[in-house]
Amino acid sequence: MESKNSNTNFWISYADLMAGLLFVFILLIGAIIVKYSLLQTESDKLEENLEKEHLALIQRDERIKKIVDDLEETKKDLKNRLLENEKLQIDLNNKESEVKSFLLSNNQLKEKVKSLDEKKKELLDSINALDNQLKNKDERIFSFENRLNKISLEKEQLQDSLQKLDTLSKEKEEKLNKLLEDVLLKETLISSFEKKTKLLNDEMIVMQEQLKHSKNEHEVMAQNLAATKQKIKSFTGIKIKVISQLKDKLGKSIQIDPKNGSLRLSSKVLFDEGEFELKQSSQEVLKVAVYDYFKTILDNDEINRHIDKIVIEGHTNSKGNYLYNLELSQKRAYSVMDFLLTLDFKRKEKLKKLIAASGRSFLDPVFTNEGKEDQDASRRIEIKLSLKNEEAIKEISNLLE
Repeated sequence: MESKNSNTNFWISYADLMAGLLFVFILLIGAIIVKYSLLQTESDKLEENLEKEHLALIQRDERIKKIVDDLEETKKDLKNRLLENEKLQIDLNNKESEVKSFLLSNNQLKEKVKSLDEKKKELLDSINALDNQLKNKDERIFSFENRLNKISLEKEQLQDSLQKLDTLSKEKEEKLNKLLEDVLLKETLISSFEKKTKLLNDEMIVMQEQLKHSKNEHEVMAQNLAATKQKIKSFTGIKIKVISQLKDKLGKSIQIDPKNGSLRLSSKVLFDEGEFELKQSSQEVLKVAVYDYFKTILDNDEINRHIDKIVIEGHTNSKGNYLYNLELSQKRAYSVMDFLLTLDFKRKEKLKKLIAASGRSFLDPVFTNEGKEDQDASRRIEIKLSLKNEEAIKEISNLLE
C-alpha cells in the first residue's frame, strides 16, 4: 500500500514538472513570436523610411535637373538679350551720327539767318536814320514825300526780296546738303567698286592658275581612266577566254552554253518524278556527261585559276508549292554533287573547295516560243561557273560604258 502511494506521488510530481516545463516552453515560444513581430514591424518601418528617402532623393534629382534646365534657358535668354543690346547700341550710334550731322547743318543755317537778320537790321537802321532826318527837316517834308513813298515801296519790295532770298537760301542750302550727300555716296560707291574690282582681278588670276592646274590633273586622270578601262576590258574578256578554252579542250563531246559556260542536264533522265535519288541507269550517263568537263577544269591551271565557284543548281517546274519544290531541288542538286565527289578526280580536294549545291525551286522556269512554261525542260540540273570578282567587273564595266 505504501509502495503504491509512492508511485502515485512520483507520477503526480512528474506531471507537475512536465506541466511547468510546458508552461515555460509556451512562454519562450510566445516571447519569440512577440520578438519576431516587433522585428518585422521595425523592418517594415525601416523599409518604409528607406522608400520615402528614395522618393525624396528622386524628387531632389528632378528639382536639380529642373533648376539646371532653367539655368540653361536663362543663359540662352541672357545671350539673346546681349545680342539685342549690341544691335540697339549699333543703331544708337548710327542715330547719334545722324543727329550730329543734322545739328551741324542746323547751326550753319542759323548762322546764315543771323547774318541776314543783321543786314536787315542795318537796312532798318538806315531807314530810321532817313526818317529822323525827314522829321528834323519839316520844310523838306513835302518835297521828300514822294521820295518817302518810293522808299517805303522799295522797303516793302526789299522785305519781300529778303523773304524770297531767305526762302531761296534755305532751298539752296537743302539742295547743297543733298548734293553733298550724293557726292559722298558716289565717292563711297566708287571706292567700294574699285576695291571689288581689285579683288575680282586677284580672284581671276588665282582661278586661272587653278584652271591651269585642273587641266593638267584632268589630262592625267583621263590617261589613267583610259588605262583602267583597258584593264577592265581585259578582265571582262576572261570569262569568254575560259569558255573558249573549255570548248577547245572538250571538243564536240560536251555541249556547253557559249555565253556562260554552263551545262544543262534534264532531271527527267536523272530522277523519277518527285524523287531526289539518282536513277541507277542515269549514273553512267551523268558520269559520261560531266567527267571530262570537270577534269578539264581541274587539270588546266590556265582555266581553274580564274574560277571562284562551281554551282550545281536544281530546278523544278511549277507543280506543287514553292517550299516543297525548294526542298526537292536542293536535294537533287546535293545528290548530283555527292555523286560527282565519288568520281576518281586527281584533284578532288580542289573540287571540294570549288563545288556547291543550290536549290532554286521554280524561280527560273524554261518557256516555250509561245511564252508558256515548258514543264519537262524546267525540270533540270544546271552546272554553272562563277569567276573571281565577276560581279564587281560587270558593275565597273557598266559604269564605264
